[in-house]
Amino acid sequence: MRNLVVLLGVPIDNLNFSETLAQIDHFVRAGRAVRKVHQIATVNTDFLVKSTGDPKLLRLLQSVHLATPDGMPLIWASRLLGTPLKERVTGADLVPALAELAAQKGYSIYFFGAGPGIAQRAAEILQQRYPGLKVAGVASPPYTSVQEMDRTALDDIRAADPDILLVALGNPKQEKWIEMHGRHLGVPVIMGVGGSLDFIAGNIKRAPLWMQRTGFEWLYRLIQEPRRLWRRYVVDMLVFSTRF
Repeated sequence: MRNLVVLLGVPIDNLNFSETLAQIDHFVRAGRAVRKVHQIATVNTDFLVKSTGDPKLLRLLQSVHLATPDGMPLIWASRLLGTPLKERVTGADLVPALAELAAQKGYSIYFFGAGPGIAQRAAEILQQRYPGLKVAGVASPPYTSVQEMDRTALDDIRAADPDILLVALGNPKQEKWIEMHGRHLGVPVIMGVGGSLDFIAGNIKRAPLWMQRTGFEWLYRLIQEPRRLWRRYVVDMLVFSTRF
């Protein structure tokens, strides 16, 4: 039975990092045995805010098989509610850990999304870092809506038959893409990873560890991409604090 903490209607799994990895490992093995697809979402404040105005996204987040707390505001909010989450579990930390797990267990990973060349670069870096990692495939489709995306990529994923599919299309696009196509792909674990491949590829620098732990990673990212992120962060902080 899942141990959940509900924030703004979204259930978050109360697992630490090692427990999360163990659960994903179980999903891979169980998915291979019975051909079941498990969807994983790394939920941050932006997810919660967008779900308040998007019933489809809210329903989707309520139905994923695993939702990790990807952001310190979620940890703080859970503590205020008296149901503290164990720790932050980010996609940026999970992707390298999954690559290491896959290299150890012989699992294969397919990298899908991100900007041109980023997924390929991230896959190469992870293969260098974790010898033996099997890359089932890499694809970075042109930017477009979920409905208009080229479906030939789906055939390639099915043919590659990976154990883990990492989808880097941004929230909520990646979650809706996974819901639309996931059940037809037969991949044991499909996880939306947002900008995690950008971090690995070095396209975006990640905040120092002390900023990650104190909840100021958002500020570091804002300094790097002020034009793209300032509106999002202002809206997220206002809506989240008000709704909470």
